[in-house]
Amino acid sequence: MKNIFRNIAIASVVATGLVATSCEDMMTVDTGDKTYVNAQDTLYSYLGIMRCMQNVAERQVILGEIRGDLVNSTDYTTDTLFAISNFDNPQDGTCSMLQVSDYYNVINNCNFYIYNCDTSAIKSNIKYMIPEYAQVKAIRAWAYLQLVKNYGSVPYITEPVSNISVITNFNYANNQVTKENLVDKVIEDGLLKFVDTNYPSYGNPANQWGSWNNGFTDISARLCYIPINVLLGDMYLLRGGSVSDYVKAAEHYKAFLNKEVAPMPLQYVNVNVLPYQGNLNLATIVNGWGAWGQVYNYTAASNEVITTIPGSANAGLGTMLTRVADIYGYTPSSSQSSSETLDEDGESTGEYDPSGAITVSRNYQRQYGPSEAFDDVCNDQTYVRWTGTTTSPIVSYIQNMDGRNIISVEKYEYEGKGYPLCAKAARGGSFYYAIPIYRKSLIWLRLAEAINRAGYPEFAFAILKDGLNQYSIPRVVDRYPERYDAEGRLVCYRPATDTYIYKDIETGIYWSYDENGELAEYTSSTSGYNVARDTIANDSIAYSSSNQMYYVADRDLINQFNNAFNFKDEIWNSTYGIHAKGTGVGSWTTSNTGEITTNISGTRDSVYYDYSKLLLAQGVNVATASRESLINAVENIIVDELALETAFEGNRFTDLVRIAEHKNASGFNGTDWLANKIANRGTKKATINSSAVNGYNASIFAKLQDQKNWYFSLPKWSTK
Repeated sequence: MKNIFRNIAIASVVATGLVATSCEDMMTVDTGDKTYVNAQDTLYSYLGIMRCMQNVAERQVILGEIRGDLVNSTDYTTDTLFAISNFDNPQDGTCSMLQVSDYYNVINNCNFYIYNCDTSAIKSNIKYMIPEYAQVKAIRAWAYLQLVKNYGSVPYITEPVSNISVITNFNYANNQVTKENLVDKVIEDGLLKFVDTNYPSYGNPANQWGSWNNGFTDISARLCYIPINVLLGDMYLLRGGSVSDYVKAAEHYKAFLNKEVAPMPLQYVNVNVLPYQGNLNLATIVNGWGAWGQVYNYTAASNEVITTIPGSANAGLGTMLTRVADIYGYTPSSSQSSSETLDEDGESTGEYDPSGAITVSRNYQRQYGPSEAFDDVCNDQTYVRWTGTTTSPIVSYIQNMDGRNIISVEKYEYEGKGYPLCAKAARGGSFYYAIPIYRKSLIWLRLAEAINRAGYPEFAFAILKDGLNQYSIPRVVDRYPERYDAEGRLVCYRPATDTYIYKDIETGIYWSYDENGELAEYTSSTSGYNVARDTIANDSIAYSSSNQMYYVADRDLINQFNNAFNFKDEIWNSTYGIHAKGTGVGSWTTSNTGEITTNISGTRDSVYYDYSKLLLAQGVNVATASRESLINAVENIIVDELALETAFEGNRFTDLVRIAEHKNASGFNGTDWLANKIANRGTKKATINSSAVNGYNASIFAKLQDQKNWYFSLPKWSTK
């Protein structure tokens, strides 16, 4: 039997003083007495860690997608990958995708760095090693998070493995980490105290973070850092053992967004050509904050990308991350070259700078393509095309369509037959030199998941539909307000006209408190406020967002949310609903009063994307359902939004497992839910444009009834 640390390369760069093992050696190391006390020393070691990260980057995407419901195998899928996606429980080492030692290689490099780095070193009265030290701890925590998500329970070792005695004497039984204790372990290890630590800076005032050249382009070092708040949010969300875990997850996600990226509006897809006009591939990105469709094309810091693992363009500089593009149908080819380095006098230094370029060509012999289930999610959406003005809109609805599908899937025709390709890795034949780990929209959706499970489904849905800010956070609306004048008449003060209106309680009119606590009238005939009176129970409240009253909630619940999570600061004003990114067209504007108005029609769609209607489609009546049923139903909506927004990026299967476990813990059958989703990856309902497809896989359903098949098996350790 082999042990899980086999073939670990202790370090990637000779300059650190560590020597990498060969494939056949167990472990050898020559550490000397080196202590890292300056940025030059640790930069090499940090770069070595990043090179180790390249060895696990692509399997994050491949393993995360081929076991999920959004891609399906083809006639060209290799036996080893098919075994994984078919849940035949292949053993570690049977293919390059299943080498758990590569994760421990990352961890062990981090352990050596942490052990050797002198965090007390001071320059200009600053402990200048702390930022990089914090990031190394974050990388190690991230690696353990991936191991737990994929293997369930794994050995947790923070001691540098320098010789065979370390692993032969390691207490495996008492040093296992799981989703239940992972966050406690990393906090015990001190990760929490670094949440506000600045990122390392290798640049100058003009280029603060510095950049690393991969042989083709410069990649901002800023994109190689892992936000600790997001890591902790992920760990609390993964555990989900109590409402407190979900609250803490939401707090960490919100803290990150508040500090880093909240002020910028989300970018969205503008479909310039309607389906009946021809080629749906003619979609453009508007709003100027970056191309959403190129989520892999991250070479410089932007508002959407958070963290990537960069790939190299020349094998001499590191790993060329081409496998994801390859299995999705983009055959890569590379050109490798090097140029002689000259000194100031133009003389040769004897050194050569490697360089290269990677190009891709479309290939119908793809191993995995978009599944029928992915098409189904996209077909369940309605694109709202809105022209005209905010006061005189002209609205048209295009069914069976989400604009993001046009960006995520590329149509490729070969010999008269169409082959849809998962296009995020290399859309249009352009190769992208990085694998994304975190991006802004993913963090927003995990925030929605956490807020929902914390007990606030209405607010979680608001992230999808309208965004959370002081203008979309609900105003309280009472069916029977409790404020009367001296004569017993109901009083409504209208600040806009400085007038009072008196109504009898029997009229059943709706009232809304403004931000000053005054009452404002909303009648059933007022345009936009169209909640039927009989859908709101006595002593319940609805709330209004984007001119639509579509929620019913308890007054105390709204107060609890506002006390727990403050989204009234101006920093949140420019956010809007994530679902609108793929279902509406327009531009973001601000009115003179400061309240957001927008002609992004997806945020104003009460015909199709409506809270009550979406829940009713799941058999959940907003006015009468239990809080647990509301949470479960909103979670299903979030799962669909994750498919629309993050398809093919590597998160799908572990997202489904996490959510299935939360459903099981809350009294819903998450096991059947997960098994059905994946067993139906080849199934699609009929639409106006296509017939139904029945691709149910009973074998996969049966395998996924056993939760052991949700995780890979670790290799067993033996000293023999």
